[in-house]
Amino acid sequence: MKNETEKTQPLYVADARDQRNFEPFVEYFQNCKNGLEIASGQGFFLDRVKAAGGIMTGVEIDSELCAQVQKRGLTIHQQDFFKFLENSPDSCFDGCMAAHIIEHFMPPDAVRLLTLLHRTMTASAPLVIITPNIANLRKAAGDFWRDPTHVRPYPFQALEKLFKMTGWKMIKSGEHSDRNLSVSLKLRYSLRNALFGKYWVGEAVFAIAVKQ
Repeated sequence: MKNETEKTQPLYVADARDQRNFEPFVEYFQNCKNGLEIASGQGFFLDRVKAAGGIMTGVEIDSELCAQVQKRGLTIHQQDFFKFLENSPDSCFDGCMAAHIIEHFMPPDAVRLLTLLHRTMTASAPLVIITPNIANLRKAAGDFWRDPTHVRPYPFQALEKLFKMTGWKMIKSGEHSDRNLSVSLKLRYSLRNALFGKYWVGEAVFAIAVKQ
C-alpha cells in the first residue's frame, strides 16, 4: 500500500536545454488564448509561449515544480493530468503540448490521453507530441531504457495509428534533435549512416495533429 505522504514523482523533468529544444514549436501556440501543456515540469515551454504572446496553462503533479513555475507568474495546476482533463469542459483548449510523456504509457493509457484531449480541444487546435526517437541507435541501445519509467517507444507509425484510433489527423511529423551539432559531427554521423544505415538521426520525433 502506498504511503499517503510519499512524494509523487513527475514523469519527465526538462532541463534548461529544453528552452532551446522547444523553440521550433512555439509558433503553433503564439496565438493561443487557452493553451495547455501536459506535465509542464519547470515551465520552460510556458515561458516561451508567454514571451511569444500566447496564453497557456500547465498541469503538473509535482508540487515543488509547480511552486517554481508559479513564482515566475505562470499559470499551472498541481494535479494528475488525467483527472484534470476529465474535469475540463468540452472544447476549451486551443492547443496542447505533450513533450516526452507518451513513452511513459502503454497503449491503453495513450489512447485514454488522446481521447480526453480530443474532447477538450477545439476543432483546429494543434496537438504536438514529442517523444524519443527509437530509430536513433544511441537511444535504442540504452538511453531510452535508462529511464525506468519508460515503458515503450512510439515511432511515427505507432503515433499515426493512435491518432486514427482517437479521431486525430497527423498534419506534420519529423525528427527533432536537442543538440546543435557541429559541422564535423554532422559529417561523422553522415559517414556512419552511409556505412551502417541511418541510425545517427534526431534524438526525438515530433508529430502534430488536429481533430478530424
